[in-house]
Amino acid sequence: MGKYSLVAVNDFEEWDSFVDRSPQGTIFSKSYYLLAADVNHALFYVLKGQEKKAAVALTLSKDGGSCILDDLVIYNGIMFQDCKTQKPVKERAERFEIVEHIISELVKQYSSIEMSLVPQLEDMRPFLWHNYDSDQLEDKFKIDIRYTSYLDISELSVIRNEEETNIFLNLDTLRQRNIRQARNENFLVTKELEIGPFMRFYTKLMQGQGEETDERKLLRIKNLIHELIKSGNANAYFSWNATGDIGYITIFCHDKHRSYYLFGAGSPEVKGHCYGTIAFWDAFKDLSQNSGVTEIDLEGINSPKRGWFKLSFGGDFKTYYQVKKQSLC
Repeated sequence: MGKYSLVAVNDFEEWDSFVDRSPQGTIFSKSYYLLAADVNHALFYVLKGQEKKAAVALTLSKDGGSCILDDLVIYNGIMFQDCKTQKPVKERAERFEIVEHIISELVKQYSSIEMSLVPQLEDMRPFLWHNYDSDQLEDKFKIDIRYTSYLDISELSVIRNEEETNIFLNLDTLRQRNIRQARNENFLVTKELEIGPFMRFYTKLMQGQGEETDERKLLRIKNLIHELIKSGNANAYFSWNATGDIGYITIFCHDKHRSYYLFGAGSPEVKGHCYGTIAFWDAFKDLSQNSGVTEIDLEGINSPKRGWFKLSFGGDFKTYYQVKKQSLC
């Protein structure tokens, strides 16, 4: 028997606690998130003896034969036990071995593998070195680099003149103008429980981008947001103008580590750049002041239009990786 073993999870409360404690844990690996997202999934621990050293969260194809990416599960994959007493050199070596073991087990169980790893998992060598000497592409992992933006909002926890904060001063000039315009025109941002307007806006957004209306996906999104808000793990922020029109809606979810931008959509009837800006900005303020959030993951800056908008809030670049091994069939 080898040093490590991969075992299926059967206690989901214990699993969610492990995810909370892991530096690589996110809400997207929580059992309640995966259930609310209506995605087929598998959860495993990596044991060394009886000690839980790591965990693996996978999203699966309908038949369970392949690990796949899912649009509603931003990050998944590998999480490590938080071990503050281990020397860094020992920790790196052990984690390398653990990932090697995970890979060896997954390639036995699944015909193809896709995972979207968190920014806190930086060492891709076990994936790059898998079947290193093989000339066959199907034997190897493909590593796709992705980008997101982290924004420190801890400064907003204290109520003060927003324009005197460093985070405001670091905003793009256009974002600053948008916020001032929204204040001058008496815009209001509120937290709402009813997400019907968001679903209408989001459907119109997808149609405007030339995407076919996927009714099942829309239902999954609706149910996911509803369940997360109901459980206190997400907020929906509506930006309103002075005449009571909704201009933009943002959805943020959060865990023990940070908050994540999940969805956003503007009104097809009410136009103006400041609606989106103030919906984001006042969401940051509320999350910091009322939910104790110190960091925002603006989740994905991988397309030009969305990327520049998110980066205009002054966050830091973070890289993360999607690893893929194609089917041998």
